Amino acid sequence: MSRKWITILTSILIFGISVHAQEKDSIYLYNGQVLIGDVKGGQMGGITIDDVDMKLLQVKQYKIKRFSTTHRCKIETQEKEIYFGVISPSTRTGWIILKLDHGDTLEMPIMAISILIALRNNFFAQLEGNLSAGFSYAKSSNLGQVNLSTRIWYATEKWQYNLSAQMIGSIDSSKYSRDREDASIFVTRTLTTSWFAATSVSYQRNLELSIARRFQEMIGGGNKLFIKRDWQLLTVSGLSFNEERRTDGTSAVLLLEIPVTLRFDFFKYRQPNMQISASQTEFFSLSQKGRIRFDANLNFAWELYKSFWITFNPYASFDNQAPDNSSNFDYGSAISLSYKF
Repeated sequence: MSRKWITILTSILIFGISVHAQEKDSIYLYNGQVLIGDVKGGQMGGITIDDVDMKLLQVKQYKIKRFSTTHRCKIETQEKEIYFGVISPSTRTGWIILKLDHGDTLEMPIMAISILIALRNNFFAQLEGNLSAGFSYAKSSNLGQVNLSTRIWYATEKWQYNLSAQMIGSIDSSKYSRDREDASIFVTRTLTTSWFAATSVSYQRNLELSIARRFQEMIGGGNKLFIKRDWQLLTVSGLSFNEERRTDGTSAVLLLEIPVTLRFDFFKYRQPNMQISASQTEFFSLSQKGRIRFDANLNFAWELYKSFWITFNPYASFDNQAPDNSSNFDYGSAISLSYKF
């Protein structure tokens, strides 16, 4: 083959590789490493990219020299500002240029990004979540128990969807007991940079509190009280409607409550990588005079290797009008191995 044809084929190959790279998102690190793939999103100090070679990686923002995307993104800053546009690299290290939807450009530090949501037309590319399984201890049985849980997120420009489910069960004398179950769909719609509308549908089962099943719907709103680089605090309230069935067969057709929720999230993306999430919800009954109940959850997560985390999850539930001869307080903890996708 002549030198001329070798030169032409080499040029075509280089051009093809260049075009392929341009179709992907890119993250350039200070250590010289370049990651090419699909940026899935980021929050509180970390950016997640599905790298073409190393698969799903979570990169610490302080390690990123520059990065770019080929698709639109939603960016929320620590100052509670929201922008939409395509990210391109800046000539200043540690900064990005955001090409806004209306044509203007905005330059900002990478460390100013609090939440980044990749906006794609592909539904499955927008999904993020985790699967967990492990061993736990609960007061309800005083035995070791198996727990399974999952959480899936999906976000668009204005809407965010959060699906979660958790099951704790025990086996005693070859008999399986469904001790505690929780499942919910929580949906929010952005109204302003701080306020959002919220609605949820949930299911609960708690044998320690004599609840065979509880179905609950909530409508209301919330506020992002604080958004910082590595932590955030938000509150949600509204009106909830629920139907309960006790383990003794009695049931309440419709109960009205006012829920008040506080949620705190802390992220530490320096060795060791760690995340802490805490939520507490108090329910003030409008249908049963003086009834107050609460659910509290605390979750510690440490990264073991790439997408694998070890989690420790203490929880507690209280109901001051539990049925006679039954406990009004339940607590426990779960240790799990979690895989994030």
